[in-house]
Amino acid sequence: METMEIEAEVYAGLTGKSELTSVLAKGADSVFHLQAPSDNQTKYPCIVYSPISDVPALTGDDKEVAHRVTIRIHIITLTGDFGAIYRQIHNVMEALGFARVQTTPYAEDDKKILVCDYRIGVDSTWQQ
Repeated sequence: METMEIEAEVYAGLTGKSELTSVLAKGADSVFHLQAPSDNQTKYPCIVYSPISDVPALTGDDKEVAHRVTIRIHIITLTGDFGAIYRQIHNVMEALGFARVQTTPYAEDDKKILVCDYRIGVDSTWQQ
């Protein structure tokens, strides 16, 4: 499976879960790939997801057999109230077969952000 296909599955999972989209400012329109729009009309909370690594995990006969993809999700809020959003994201990512790697809170400007990394191992036969 290619990384782009994994990203599409993550997007579909995040935007397709009504329990998650109902707690975002603009519902499914509050889920962004790579970065949130920089305009002042962006409302919070929102989610930004992006792949941060795609590395070989298993090789055989000088060919890659499997690879690991890590997806980073930023939960961006003004209040720091991540709980309900994080629980729903975690449920989506686990259902897709991802395992949580780490979670780190931080603040930037007037925003409170929770960074969540999830990893999955997938077949690399598409490369052969």
